Amino acid sequence: MPEPLKRRLTLYEKAVELSRKGCSQRKLAKELGVAKRTIEVWLCGSRPKRVWRYEPDLTPSKDLAYVSGFYVGDGQSAGHEPKVRFNLADKDQLEYVNGLVARILGREPKPWKFDGQFYSVDYDSVALSGFLNWRISRMIGYLKGFERDFLQGFFDAEGYVTCNVNQESKRLNGVHVGVANTNREYLRAVRRLLGFKGLRCHFRMTNRQGQSMTIRGKTWVRRHDVFHVTITSSDMVQCFGDLVGFRNTTKAEKLSDLLFVLELKPVERYDWFVSHYRKEGGKWLKIREQG
Repeated sequence: MPEPLKRRLTLYEKAVELSRKGCSQRKLAKELGVAKRTIEVWLCGSRPKRVWRYEPDLTPSKDLAYVSGFYVGDGQSAGHEPKVRFNLADKDQLEYVNGLVARILGREPKPWKFDGQFYSVDYDSVALSGFLNWRISRMIGYLKGFERDFLQGFFDAEGYVTCNVNQESKRLNGVHVGVANTNREYLRAVRRLLGFKGLRCHFRMTNRQGQSMTIRGKTWVRRHDVFHVTITSSDMVQCFGDLVGFRNTTKAEKLSDLLFVLELKPVERYDWFVSHYRKEGGKWLKIREQG
């Protein structure tokens, strides 16, 4: 548990103890060095909501590391408000992250909202919002021992797995895993973590600020350059699957399928792949049985 939260809890317990001994709120505020209004809130009930309902358990853990990686990749702050917000097109992914955040906060998951295109949820928490907006180097250092979970969160948020398919020659030539972001600092930190696991990867720019892009039928102008960290060799893709992998079920299934394809004879790869995947909107999606 980070020191600021530990200190608040210690002060709270001390305030309750001294209050029971007859110490006035004014004296408590002066002795403990906190605002009188804070003392009033602490003593108005058995537990102050700000400490127990909205304060997270920030002890390093798999859940916290995954949420941290996912937030760095695809979370949103809410301006100056202490909110932790997620806005995703994938309902299952939103529900999964929602459950983890709720568990960290020690409460039930909040109902999500749907605007016809995206599923969203946000939580009020000064401490969690503050932690998730730490510099990435500081965050990773604090989460030491849970680097795989952090990477899984980041790759679930911004990662992809794809292959080189030549439909004219009917050949599938290679498989690669990657992750994209506009923040070079984030990607360099992720590249270092992958390197520590022995994974060789490449850093490159794919799109420049000012270029137009079309997402789900809408055209936008890029406000930032876009960078990628990619893993391209077959052996490294296999190692990624073993050492990191995805928790997102769709991405995990696609990675598993493409690793299977690599085991086939080159002449068999294309036919197997196009019988199980179709191209839609520039992406290869798994063909699902109807009904």
